[in-house]
Amino acid sequence: MMKQDFTIWRNQILQNPRDISPLKFGISQDEVIEIFGKPDAVSTMRSGGKPLILKYQDIELHFDRKAPHGLSLVYSDDEIELSITDHHEELLRPITSTEPVDNEFFLRDGAVYFSGLYENGLLKGVPPDDFSCWHYWGKTSTACFMGGIRLRGADPASFRVLNFAYAMDKTAVYTTSGRIPDAELAAFQVLDNGQNDSAAPQGYAKDSRQVYFHNGYGKVKIIKGAKVASFRSLGDTYFARDEKRIYAYGKQLPKADLPSWELLRHWYSRDAKRVYYLNREIKGADRNSFTVCTPLDAPPLADHMARDRNHFYQNDEMIEEPLWLERLQAIQGK
Repeated sequence: MMKQDFTIWRNQILQNPRDISPLKFGISQDEVIEIFGKPDAVSTMRSGGKPLILKYQDIELHFDRKAPHGLSLVYSDDEIELSITDHHEELLRPITSTEPVDNEFFLRDGAVYFSGLYENGLLKGVPPDDFSCWHYWGKTSTACFMGGIRLRGADPASFRVLNFAYAMDKTAVYTTSGRIPDAELAAFQVLDNGQNDSAAPQGYAKDSRQVYFHNGYGKVKIIKGAKVASFRSLGDTYFARDEKRIYAYGKQLPKADLPSWELLRHWYSRDAKRVYYLNREIKGADRNSFTVCTPLDAPPLADHMARDRNHFYQNDEMIEEPLWLERLQAIQGK
């Protein structure tokens, strides 16, 4: 690939955000570095040994946490406000799969089915040649679907999938648990890929008035007090920040000192004085010696293990060293 001056590319996307060439969504970090050279900064958040964010000047390039870690978001909240995802590209494709895969559509005996948690459900009256889908989102020329559920009142002509957690049409924004009431459609944007480390739908979004967090089930949370203009997801669908606060799992992180706060891994973070697990402070933890011990290749639903010079932790609970060692070895498969 040819080297390109980043400033020239920056000016190009400010004029036309739909043209990010020579980049493209899904491109690898190595390919980006080959085009623009070494980034000015990288995030402490990593997946598969690679940082989730590369920063050039005032623009962040966010990458999926799952292999192959492709480019998923072009973002800035400095002097310019920019948020470009591949959601303007049509994700829905004609159905071709004939093998049941959890939470996806498939073809069988000339009909469309959805592979649900407990059984495969037939989409009655849905002609396969009129059906397009992406994971658990789908539509025909007359109806839209989330899994085996028909989205009542949705408009197929304008329906588009934004990411794993969100979709929209000309009348509403949809999540995997229903509509978002009164979302501002013209300004609505997703802020990450909408899928957490357990492959469940989850993520942040915003419009010009408020910020939203969807945890995959239940009512979408409106994050009160969030500064919309500067709010951004940190790419893992759990953590986010604005100009004044840190957020974890849709809640403000209590007492967090923004200038010194850093995200470690496996839901742990710390600032100059405190250690946190997700959105809770770990009382009594020693900030300076605190170390995350969960293996990088631990299963997504494994407990998280950490220690400091005084204590041993399973998630945010202090436990005795022998039990801690036993549970850590179980995660390591020993």
